[in-house]
Formats: sequence, C-alpha cells, structure tokens
Amino acid sequence: MPGDSEKPHAGMVSEKASSAELENGVVGVVLDAEINKKLLRRIDWRVMPVLCFTYALQFYDKALLSQAAIFGLRKDLGMEDGLKYSWASLIFYFGYIAGTYPVSLLGQKYSTRIVITVICLLWSVVVLTTPACRDYKDFLVNRFFLGLVEAGVSPIFMLVVGLWYTHEEQISRSSWWYSFSGGSLLVSPLINYGMGHIQGGSMQPWQYMYFIAGGVTTLWGVALWWLFPDTPQKAKGFSEEERALLMERVRGNNAGAENKTFKWYQVVEALADYQMWGICILSIVSCTGSGAVTVFAPIVFNGMGFTVFESLLLNLPIGALAFICILGSGYLGRFVPNSRFHIISGSCLPVILGCALVWQLPSSSTAGRIVGYYLINFFSASWVQCIGLGTSNVAGHTKKAVYAAATFMAYSVGNIIGPLMFDASYAPRYDKSFTGVMICFVVCCFCAEILRFFLARENKRREAQYGPPDDAHGLEDLTDKENKSFRYHL
Repeated sequence: MPGDSEKPHAGMVSEKASSAELENGVVGVVLDAEINKKLLRRIDWRVMPVLCFTYALQFYDKALLSQAAIFGLRKDLGMEDGLKYSWASLIFYFGYIAGTYPVSLLGQKYSTRIVITVICLLWSVVVLTTPACRDYKDFLVNRFFLGLVEAGVSPIFMLVVGLWYTHEEQISRSSWWYSFSGGSLLVSPLINYGMGHIQGGSMQPWQYMYFIAGGVTTLWGVALWWLFPDTPQKAKGFSEEERALLMERVRGNNAGAENKTFKWYQVVEALADYQMWGICILSIVSCTGSGAVTVFAPIVFNGMGFTVFESLLLNLPIGALAFICILGSGYLGRFVPNSRFHIISGSCLPVILGCALVWQLPSSSTAGRIVGYYLINFFSASWVQCIGLGTSNVAGHTKKAVYAAATFMAYSVGNIIGPLMFDASYAPRYDKSFTGVMICFVVCCFCAEILRFFLARENKRREAQYGPPDDAHGLEDLTDKENKSFRYHL
C-alpha cells in the first residue's frame, strides 16, 4: 500500500472543506496529473481488494453447486432427472430478481458499508444451513434465499465504482472485481478436491464443502464492518483536503455525487430509457453462457468420459480464462476509445465458435470439444462491459441505482434461461443446449452494434445543439437527460 510520501499533501486545496461543500463540490481544488495518479493508487488500495475478495466469496458460494453436484449432492437430494438440477441452479436467480431492487435501494438510502456487512453475514448463514437440506424441496428454498440475500452485492459494487472512479476508469475497475469470479474458480476446485476425498463420518463430501464456504464467509462478513469503503465524502484514512480532491476527480463524469434523496422522476426516466432496455437485452443473452460454464462444467466434462476428480480439475482453466477475458475486456474498454460496444460484439465470436465445436465435433474428438467449451468463457468479456456501461453511461444517483438493479435483474434472467437449455435428456453431449447458447450470442453481437449506433447519433445531436461538454454541473444530482454536457461512452 502506498506510504505517506505518496499521499496528496495538505495545501492542494485552497480552503478547508466542510461536508456540505464536499457534497456540492464548492471547493477550490488544484488537481494535476501527478496528484491524480497518486490519489488513484490510494483509491485502488482502499477500494479494490475489499470488492475483489467479497465478490470471490460470493461467487464461490454461488458456484459451489456445480462442484458439489458430482460429489453426491444430486443423488442425495434427488436431482438426477429432467430439469431438477437446472431448477436447483436457476431458483437462485428468482431470489436474485426478488431481492435486487429492494436491496439496491437500501444501498442508496443507508451506508453501503452497513448494507454489505449485513448481506455478507446473512448469506453466510444460508450457506451454513445448506448441509441440513434433506430433499429437493429443502434445497430449492435454501437456494432461493441465497439469491435473495446476495442480490444487492453486485449492484452496490456498481454504485461504489461509480462514486470513486472516473468514467474512463470504471470499466477496468469493474473488470477487476468481476474477474475474481475466475479467482474463485482457480481456488475452489483445489479446496473441494480435498473435501471430496473425505470418507466416513456422518456427512457427505458436498456437505463439508458448504461448511467450509459458510465459515470463511462469516469471518469475512465480520471484517467488512471495518474494511468496506464508505463514500468519498466520508472516506476513512483521508483528510478533508483529500476528500475534496476525491470529489474533484469525478466531477468530470457529469454523473453527480452520492445523494440519499430518492427521486421518483429519475426512476420513471430510467424505465423510459431505451439504453437501459438495450443493456438489459445484452445482459440477458450474454449471461446464458454463464449457465453453460458455471453450472454445468463438471457435468459436461464427466459426460465426456472423465472421472469426477478429473472433471473438477478441468475447471481450473475456466478460472484462468475468466481472468484473461474479463481483465482483457476491461483493459481494452479503457484504453481503446469508443470500443466498448465493439468489444461486446467481438467477444461473441469466440463463444459462437466454441458452441459450434462442442455441437458439431464427434464425441471421439474430446480435445476439440474441450477447446470449444473453454471458448464459451468469452461470454464474460461481453458481460463485464454491460456492468461498466450500467455505471458510466447514466447519471443521477437514483437513476444509477435503477440501472444497476435492472442490469443485474437481466443477468438473473440470462442465468435462468441458460440452465433451462440443459435438460438431462440432452446428456451427455447436450447438442441442443449449445445450439441455443450460440443463437443467443448471435443476437448479442447484432444488438450491441444497433445500440451503439443510436447512442452515437445522440452524442452527435448534443454536440451540434449544445456544443462541447463542460463540468459546471458535474457533481449535481442531474440525470444524463438533464445534463446536456453528458456524453455517452461507445
């Protein structure tokens, strides 16, 4: 972590900043490139490790189902027929949909630090009670409540990134914390490989897996009370002068600062905004790939003839590819101008190729089918761009909250559709399933370019009508429709 020598020093702000002034941005601030670089480094150390590890734990708890499935969970709870296992996965996302808006609004009304801490502790309780499930119905209820509780994590993370980072930084930082879904998949198979070898005792290996995950989550939930970053206006470890610099950094976003006042007109504006629905469509179709990779990977590998332990270890490259795809997408989105929608459409092509290989190659071509399956991981490069667009392409704090919640409700719908494509009757090849995923990504490819066309046209209209943008209203709680200096990122 940067030392004191790297801290922006007192005297960079021409006057002492009160909390009211910080909220309104009424402070004389000198912020040059060197100061900004040092401040960004401190922000990264303060915000990113907490978001990354929290998301890794959330994904670990959520994705544990696919690894526990090959160690007796499906047999013990009666989920080996039809779509029962698919429903055990997708019921999580019905809970996610039910909880997304209420928990996201709590994140706007109350301190994100408090809301995230409570969420983490509650989902640890749900995970710890999973081994007590005795049949399919018990497990469905447990998974629903896990989705309900975890629903607020990602939307709140989107709000946090939007408050701390500039538009140019938001895609890459969103990719940082989201990439830890891959980090989770690099670690969890190794842990559960060991758990799978436990023999004897009163519990099955899959039950030990859930106890370990729940215990670690409980400890982290307690730590979040002190570790989770608050808003820039109230940031711990920063002086009042430095907080003013934090606010000045994001003034140019023209997206407003944190505002605890809920504004219904911003909700209505968001629901009437074609961009939000376009991002929702992209989120739905891109997240169908998650169902194929996250939920069914060990089962698909097992169907190719590998043992349960080999199937588990074949998940490790999926974790590595998640890191590469997500971080690569975030890097390109930041450093290649106006490329975000092109990245979405471009990352659909490897997924389409991968689905075609798994679908068309004969069962004897095991290596080729595995390569095709790994190519489906490029879905995450599309999805992380949707996350970033949900924070950087909208202004107004309430409207941002609506966008964030809508994006993750769409994510839930995609994760519901994906597993439904994998009926047990299609096993072991699941040809029809991969055909369906391929069609979804063809739709994603075209929709990304269509939405980009309309937003580019709106930017040109604003330039012609209002001239070049300025940041005079950058920290006011105005929506992107109200602030004529707002420009959409392409």
